[in-house]
Amino acid sequence: MNSEGIIPHALVWGYIIKEETKVEQQTANNMKVKVFGKPGCEFCKTTMKKFETFLSRWEIKPEEVGLTFFDMETADGLAEGAFYSVTKIPSTVIEQDSDVLAHWHGKVPLSSEFQKFFEALKPASKGEVN
Repeated sequence: MNSEGIIPHALVWGYIIKEETKVEQQTANNMKVKVFGKPGCEFCKTTMKKFETFLSRWEIKPEEVGLTFFDMETADGLAEGAFYSVTKIPSTVIEQDSDVLAHWHGKVPLSSEFQKFFEALKPASKGEVN
């Protein structure tokens, strides 16, 4: 990532973002999920797909949570990974307001492990008392 927060060729919600595109969008709650891996890594793809699937299932809009893939085969991916002490892939970091809430290194997290961080973002179900 350069000084302007631009990550060349990062994968965001399943789409490759070209150079000079601001990847880390500002969200209302500043919640971010960062997945570190390599393009050919099946566990890395599974991790991204799992977050995409569950965020969608929980009706959390993409603009509410910044989900970003960092390619550890690029200098920018390695630099961002070094910031979070990533030594194994896949690695996942959930942060809010620059505070790390949770991290997993070398494994695909279970939905039950990360669901609690997104509870406040879920829309209330009909008939449910808040």
